[in-house]
Amino acid sequence: MILTVALALMGYTTSACSAVRDAASRATTAAVTTGPPPAASQPPGPPLATAAPPASAPLDTHDPRSVAADCFTRWQSYDARTDSRPDAGVQRARGCMTPDFFSQLGGGQAGATATEEPTRAWLELRAAGSRSTVEVLATSPLGGTDTTATGRVVLLLNVRRRTVSDRAGDRVETVSNPTLTLLRQNDGTWLVAGADLANSYGDAPGR
Repeated sequence: MILTVALALMGYTTSACSAVRDAASRATTAAVTTGPPPAASQPPGPPLATAAPPASAPLDTHDPRSVAADCFTRWQSYDARTDSRPDAGVQRARGCMTPDFFSQLGGGQAGATATEEPTRAWLELRAAGSRSTVEVLATSPLGGTDTTATGRVVLLLNVRRRTVSDRAGDRVETVSNPTLTLLRQNDGTWLVAGADLANSYGDAPGR
């Protein structure tokens, strides 16, 4: 039960974290998903649960794929043992998001809510030592068309999440296919300007 709540905190619905859920809902992109990208395959292809993550590389802020993978990992991963609040991930990812998107996720309210007590669900996660790690295993242009030259790209991510706690046997692995919209800035760097966490094509490797 603890891990079910844990998964909910980072993009899935819980009553205790309705503000996070609502912010993510408001921040969804306008892009309509009609199917997996050409590189993806549906089950019974190789499962993301056992896929090897790509080799680590330094963040390249001029590469939208690099920014998307780094930003989503910082935003969606959490460790209730050390994170002070459920929105800690949003604060960690502030530098890779546009100001508008950051505000849509409730990031601008951090100062006003800093004195509020953490929710009961978050305190339960902390007591259990719950932590959840996100790995972005692959990225590809939504629809298979590279629109980098236009200054706006929508990327489909293949994501694996592992959630554990200090309780014996508490371990959950899930896979998902969110999309991120990124905009090129005047200095040539890219920032995440929107996200859709609802789309899923199942255990598609996309590698």
